[in-house]
Formats: sequence, C-alpha cells, structure tokens
Amino acid sequence: MFFLLVTTLAVILIGLSVYGTGNLRTENQPSETEQAASQESGIATDLLPDLSKAPESNGADGAPPADLVQAAAQTPERVQKFPGPELRPSPEYAGETPDQAAPPADAEGPILYITGSRVNFRSGPSTGDRVIGALNGGAAVEALGPNDGDWVHIRDMDGRIGYMSGQFLSPDAP
Repeated sequence: MFFLLVTTLAVILIGLSVYGTGNLRTENQPSETEQAASQESGIATDLLPDLSKAPESNGADGAPPADLVQAAAQTPERVQKFPGPELRPSPEYAGETPDQAAPPADAEGPILYITGSRVNFRSGPSTGDRVIGALNGGAAVEALGPNDGDWVHIRDMDGRIGYMSGQFLSPDAP
C-alpha cells in the first residue's frame, strides 16, 4: 500500500515537472522597487490595478474607442414569438353573459347562493354520502328544508336534489 502511494506521488511530480509551465507565483510578484514603494506608503500593491499599462483605446479626450459596440445595439428587441389572434366569444355565446346566479324557475323555497369556489353536494347529510355533483361559486339553489342547520336539503338548477354543507350557502346574492 505504501509503495503504491509513493509511486503515485512520484508520477504526479514527474508529470508536473515535465509538463508544468513554471512557478506561477514568481511571475506575478511585484518588482523590488514596487515592493519598497508600497511598504513606504503602506498600500498593498496586489490590491491596486496596474496603472503602468494604459488602455490602448482611450484617446486624450477620454472618448470610448471607435470599435466599441454599445450595449443597446447588442440587446435584441423583444418580440412576441407566436402572436395569436384576439380572443372572441364563440358565435353561439356572442353578446351574452353567463348568469349562474339565476334561481331555479319553479322555486318554492328560499333561494340560497354558493359561497365557495366549487362545492360538492351529496345524496345525504354527511361527507360519507355519495357525491351527486359540484356547484360553482355564485350558483343559485333552492332550499327544500330548514336552511339554518349544518346540512341543507337543496335542489340545483338542473333539478337534482341533495344535501350541501350550510357553511357554503348564503341568502345574499354574490
């Protein structure tokens, strides 16, 4: 095991010495005169930009170079890729507005309105009973019995009869 470790390290060191580019630390070190000047002034030279290299493109007036491309020219204009036609109602519903709050035509009991966004109504007065359907918020229903209990016996606009939780019913139209 030890022999394998030593052999691996030797191969890595030989590879670095043959294919390496030299000591990168010595290439980026400031000269002795720069180090002396920075020690006198108390400024770290590695944090300052190299001002000895002047920008090649700025003229005496400080204008940007002629070949500089402005950011606005590089940014493409936003275009909707797949514009579609304007939305229109289908011909059979043109000029009509849906009226969900209309009470049943032959209502004899008080009219109540659904307050939830979509509420199930069931065959019996409990959540264990079968779901008959669901009604959207604002739909009008007829109360067939007392409407002050936990469950209210109702009939919807399609004539289906069932029970709905009283917490989702209100006598006030939306």
